[in-house]
Amino acid sequence: MDGALVKLTIIPFETSKTFADGPPSGPPFIAQFNPSDYSDAVELELNSDETPQGADGNEAKFKSIKPRSFTFKLFLDGSGATSATPLPSPAPSSPLSVLGQIELFRATVGFYGNVHRQRFLQLVWGRLFVTCALESFSINYKLFDAAGLPIRAELDATFKEHKDAEVSALEKNLASPDIAHAHLALDGERLPNIVNAVYRDPTRYVAVAAVNRLNNLRRLPAGAELRLPPVRSADAV
Repeated sequence: MDGALVKLTIIPFETSKTFADGPPSGPPFIAQFNPSDYSDAVELELNSDETPQGADGNEAKFKSIKPRSFTFKLFLDGSGATSATPLPSPAPSSPLSVLGQIELFRATVGFYGNVHRQRFLQLVWGRLFVTCALESFSINYKLFDAAGLPIRAELDATFKEHKDAEVSALEKNLASPDIAHAHLALDGERLPNIVNAVYRDPTRYVAVAAVNRLNNLRRLPAGAELRLPPVRSADAV
């Protein structure tokens, strides 16, 4: 397989656990041409403390990371002028028409059976391996035959990353100052800077130093393993 061209593939599943729950729920959509680029958008969710009446403003604080969005532009060609053909195709010598490719895309990303919800999808290409659902798509028809049927088109599709509730909760907890963390000190690191990165409050370094029984409150030996307790535990020291 070294040197073989790997196509962007969209695989449909009945559940968000994808391969862990069984085989795909339908045929995959394999891009006729790989996209020249794609976007991977990340959005942070912030919340603010209530501002007392008459105050100037409030501080935006990190709450969570919203699911990522992936946007692709796919080129569809049914003219037969190019050597690339989409898979699966009706016959090796006959490229699937543009309308046929669009219907295959709809069937892959659309609703699952009688459940009346979108399919869960696995996007696979290069280092991209993500579970998601279709958020939106649009088609721009570019070229037509004598009968007015499209023979070239561009398909723009946006997918929203999906994570199980357990995974999302775990990621949120791991980033929270309300649970215990461990940190391996690097050469030249200072305790107040480490504490501020976790608790957003550098003054807590005295409490953290007490928990770790540090004699020097500022200078840390490289490789020292620090225990960073939850906020409440640090406050109690």
